[in-house]
Amino acid sequence: MGVRIRPASLQDGIAVLSLLEGVGYYPEPIGFAETYRRTLHDPNFLVRIAESDDGRIVGMASLAMRYQLGVGGIVASLDELAILPGPHAKSADRKLRRETVGQARKRGARRIVQHANEGTPSPRPAAARPMPATVAA
Repeated sequence: MGVRIRPASLQDGIAVLSLLEGVGYYPEPIGFAETYRRTLHDPNFLVRIAESDDGRIVGMASLAMRYQLGVGGIVASLDELAILPGPHAKSADRKLRRETVGQARKRGARRIVQHANEGTPSPRPAAARPMPATVAA
């Protein structure tokens, strides 16, 4: 099964929210939708989607870039990485990391931190998760 990486779009919002819940993030849906929309249009952030050959979204990664005085330039941080388990998982992980890190380097990052999901609580069991609400993205 092949995986391709592409920039996230507003239409991917519900799938991204679901992926993030799978790694332990449980944002309030309206707050998520507002933040997601702003992030997609902010040049200091990258959100990338891993899509399988059949069009399913199987992973996502977000990377933030900011100036840091100590390194004298831009630091990029792979903040979130969420991948569905399955035969595509290894390929999606590798390609998402390569794409986000590559884009950070192209944009002049002097340092790249790849500790995705650090400090995120463990995912809740599926039975304990609230039903996802429709996100107006």
